[in-house]
Amino acid sequence: MFLLYVIFAVLIFLMLYGVYAYYAYNRVRPAEHACVDCANSVTIHGYDLYYRELGADKGQPPVILVHGGPGHSSLSFKGGFDFLADQTRVIYYDQRGSGNSQIKPQPADYTIAQLVDELETLRREVVKAEKIILVGHSFGSALVQRYSLKYPQRVAKLIIVGGIRINNGMNNRFIWKWLGPALYSTDLGFPHADPQAADAWFTASSEKDNPNRLFDKTNAHLLENTGTVSFAPWREISLSLVGSDFKNELRQLGTPTLFIYGAADSPFTGQPVAAELCDTLPNCQSIGFDQSGHWPFLEQPEKFQQVLKDFLIQK
Repeated sequence: MFLLYVIFAVLIFLMLYGVYAYYAYNRVRPAEHACVDCANSVTIHGYDLYYRELGADKGQPPVILVHGGPGHSSLSFKGGFDFLADQTRVIYYDQRGSGNSQIKPQPADYTIAQLVDELETLRREVVKAEKIILVGHSFGSALVQRYSLKYPQRVAKLIIVGGIRINNGMNNRFIWKWLGPALYSTDLGFPHADPQAADAWFTASSEKDNPNRLFDKTNAHLLENTGTVSFAPWREISLSLVGSDFKNELRQLGTPTLFIYGAADSPFTGQPVAAELCDTLPNCQSIGFDQSGHWPFLEQPEKFQQVLKDFLIQK
């Protein structure tokens, strides 16, 4: 009988914990602030986006860099792709609700589908290029994959660096909507109710964990000054990823694709994902960097630059 009381008490505790975690994670609204350091911002679908462009047209499609997170910043690239400006235009931008771009306190504005539409509008109305080369890092890989499925005729080449699966390996929306907060809180704790405090807390959590994803943990300075991570947009966009793995559709995508991964990266963004995606895509190759983790463009820049240059000149 005592054992039954213990089991019952544990179940009640877990239920209450799950309810509170759901409440704590979903009470936070996106912080409201204007575009920061945005002398050259662009306005897309009502959001002022941080935008930086280098280089000039030289016969190569422009390269658009799609940062991770969700809710992170193009500052995470730290100029690691500036070298491509010798060959073509290079575009850094922060997605809506991310980094230095404008954030509005409207949770419904942050979904992967809206980010795909945002990227297409950026291509059509700002970059004004018929075809583009997309680089997706981490979460950004899910965005460029979904963009490529919707607009395959617009993508000349696809480069994925430390990428996640197109649905981040999350198939069941019920589990991630109702139990996800409890899973997150066991690792991260609970966010502050205030949006700006929640962003600061979430950024600090990311900064604490990031060095563990480097090959050489003493190189943490490489990850300094890479911008904030917006908590509520991360929550909403992450949930919007849940669902189909789109493997049947990806098998029909003939876009030349390069997947670069670091040997020290996690299995959720490293070699297992590269192998799975390149087994699915008909025109994909993967290259491992043996002295890198999640940021090979920062950890092995010379090798990274050569690999990209070689891929871009391939016919």
